[in-house]
Amino acid sequence: MNTEIRNWPHFAIEMVSILLLVCCFIPLFSYGKLEGVEVPSHFDATGAVNGTEDARIFIFMPCIALLIFAAMTLAEKFPKMINYPKKLSENGREWLNANGWKYMREMKLCIMGLFAYIVWSMYAVATGKAAEVQLWGFTVFIGLMLVLTLRFYYLLYNYN
Repeated sequence: MNTEIRNWPHFAIEMVSILLLVCCFIPLFSYGKLEGVEVPSHFDATGAVNGTEDARIFIFMPCIALLIFAAMTLAEKFPKMINYPKKLSENGREWLNANGWKYMREMKLCIMGLFAYIVWSMYAVATGKAAEVQLWGFTVFIGLMLVLTLRFYYLLYNYN
């Protein structure tokens, strides 16, 4: 199945995902200013910093985001490799192969948004612009991923 860009909303989702990935790399331009500064690497449930690293974490985090982006793009290109969660009829398999790439693209957007939020939160705390992380961002992105997953399985099971 050819998984090229099929319509403009999904083209826009892909472009926003790429933009969010690029945003993860922007703090690297301040790497020189942050050398020797304690950069937060972990936050507790209230948003307070409870673990620090050196500035190299700003190299590490965008690279992880890039690897996830590449892996999800690859998975999006080969939707037939998705494991079927239950016995599917032929119609269900066709639906999954036709719509699995959409789910992967939507999840990729959420994950890139989450990584951009994490990197920029770390950057804000490291530069002194914030004392702690606002947890609404985590809640929004994790909640959106949960909703997308539930919607996908609901549609899959009801189509079968």
